[in-house]
Amino acid sequence: MTELAKEAFTSRNYHLAVELYERCLKQQGSSYEVLLGYGDSLLKCGRVKESIEIYSRCSTAMSVPADRLKHLATALLEDMVSIGTNPRRRIETSFACPLCEGTLYQPMTAGCGHTYCRNCVDPSKNCHVCGVKIAIVSETNVLVQRLVEKWWPREVEASRARHEGDILMRKGHLGQALERYNLAVHLVLLINDNMMYA
Repeated sequence: MTELAKEAFTSRNYHLAVELYERCLKQQGSSYEVLLGYGDSLLKCGRVKESIEIYSRCSTAMSVPADRLKHLATALLEDMVSIGTNPRRRIETSFACPLCEGTLYQPMTAGCGHTYCRNCVDPSKNCHVCGVKIAIVSETNVLVQRLVEKWWPREVEASRARHEGDILMRKGHLGQALERYNLAVHLVLLINDNMMYA
């Protein structure tokens, strides 16, 4: 059942993943991995408060690795960005990475035509949008990059800081990664303030 829940999450069927994880919790009890998967799925369904409670339960059992909190960090950033949504903001979804769902940073277009952030694209996997094996053009899609930088410069800066944080986290530089994540949050808050008063 846990494998089915993971598969549902990977295929972005988050509501099904929540249901499957809830069944796992009833049948198998609250194992650490099931709780983390359940928390991630709740986040993707917009149930942030409930997911924070689940992560809290996990952290009392044992230390939660920082890389397992990426869905929480992303959801909190998205939640802050969604405050004060306006029509101009909705256009940005066309320029969002299908994997990290953030504003495209160093965009690369796959052979299927879908565009990802350079750090998000994985040629060993299938496209998250159409399911076709990813064939990457190794150069940055300059047209998309210029459009995004022109229309959403602060969002690009926040996305850059988040991606740099991800890279530092993978290299084990937790302190520096947190600084980049803090910058990303700060920029998102500035964006929201500007949108509320626009």
